[in-house]
Amino acid sequence: MELQIPTTKEDEKKLERVSKIMKTIGHPSRLLIVSLLLDRGQLPVRDISEAIGISQSNTSQHLKALENIEILYAERQGTSVFYGILNMSVGKLLHCVNECATC
Repeated sequence: MELQIPTTKEDEKKLERVSKIMKTIGHPSRLLIVSLLLDRGQLPVRDISEAIGISQSNTSQHLKALENIEILYAERQGTSVFYGILNMSVGKLLHCVNECATC
């Protein structure tokens, strides 16, 4: 995706969305969550929390932030909430960032 100097309101909104996605996903725990869900598919909060080694309440806060920017979706199944990747393009983003980090 090319970013250009915004010349319209639509361009400005797109730039703001890109910035918000990068800022939100840039937290180490959120990177782990997205990577985990890309690898394993839909998981309940408990499994995500155990896999990345942080509390369920902290995990839930990170999941909500990722859901708010439409990277993840949440689905209630009985008493559990499962999360999965809504925007699969995030995998491309993580791949590119990982490539940049190894240069």
